[in-house]
Amino acid sequence: MRLSDLLAREDLRLTPVTGPASPGDPLDREVLRAYPTDLPDPRRYLRSGDLVLTSGVWYTGPADCERFADALWAADVAGLVVGLIVLGELPRALVEACERRRLPLLLAAPDQAFGAISEVVTAEGFAAEQRRAERVRAQTLLDVLGQIPPGEVSAHLRLLGADPGLPTAAMAVTLTGGPELDLPELLHEGLTRKGRHLIVGGTPREAIVLVNGRASRKSLADELRALVPDGRGAPGDARRQGVSIAAGISEMVASVSQLGEALETARRGMESARGGPGPVSIMSVADIDSFDLLLAALPSSVRRSFRDHLLGPVEEYDARHGSELLRTLDTFLETCGSWQRTADELYVHVNTLRYRMQRIEELTGRRMSSMRDRTDLYLALRSGQAARDDPAT
Repeated sequence: MRLSDLLAREDLRLTPVTGPASPGDPLDREVLRAYPTDLPDPRRYLRSGDLVLTSGVWYTGPADCERFADALWAADVAGLVVGLIVLGELPRALVEACERRRLPLLLAAPDQAFGAISEVVTAEGFAAEQRRAERVRAQTLLDVLGQIPPGEVSAHLRLLGADPGLPTAAMAVTLTGGPELDLPELLHEGLTRKGRHLIVGGTPREAIVLVNGRASRKSLADELRALVPDGRGAPGDARRQGVSIAAGISEMVASVSQLGEALETARRGMESARGGPGPVSIMSVADIDSFDLLLAALPSSVRRSFRDHLLGPVEEYDARHGSELLRTLDTFLETCGSWQRTADELYVHVNTLRYRMQRIEELTGRRMSSMRDRTDLYLALRSGQAARDDPAT
């Protein structure tokens, strides 16, 4: 839980005195513990990330504010909450001391008990710890998905609170720009809905999500887009301003035996979505509208095998003889089979080109007079390009 999250809770009625909420601002600090104290110098009892709660019993004059604020700054606390039941009004010296140290200072409502604030921080801390433990268990499943039998997958899903009998979609999401944040945590917060269960794993910059239950590819895409501000986000979106992501989303699958394939589809979609326009670039099977995207959606091992089977003999011939048959084939197909244009681009005589193409036909067993054969060869050439572009290869 962050200070900005506490401020957003209407039931706590906290008012910021120092530090406006903006990306990188101290109000973005994570709160790890609430610690009430009225000691004039509590540094020995404080931890980094504490939210200090004080009624100001220690205050007798401006010098006390410097001493108290310096203790909090030295302990690297997340912030300070002051109640005014004892003080009556907030000392200006305390405000200035906190401002100089960029220490967030929050004011509690006159009738707000510190116990309520402590309970919220403690409960959220426990929930966050539970989510971290669940993420470890989720990662165990994601690491072996597609390698273990369906019965074991179902058992893992049940242990994680999911229902193997419900449809499930896979999502792969990566940060492509903006400030550092915990992407799995962000997705867990933003995609949780009634009627579904999320299984979230990955790293702070790259997350995998299994969405079990009520969802669709389109609804998940819409939710992802709503999660990342487009530059006109509300103040509550401060820590996500400037963030850009690339994502792949599979279709919902009805059987746990299909989850491994769904996850691979999502990962390939994510790689295809990198570099897409806007803060959120999403790719799925339903978005495929060109051979480039079709090839990118195939596993790299399939693309490599297809290319090697068709063009392996040509590559070997070039390697042995120092020839340019592969380049010749590429140019010929890119010029729609124009003999003269190909010869001009390669700076060779048409007869030389015809000899080369004849050799390619012999090596591949394909004929340039066949549109079907030309298509196979063209896709094989482009499969090699897709494989080189794939980080997984």
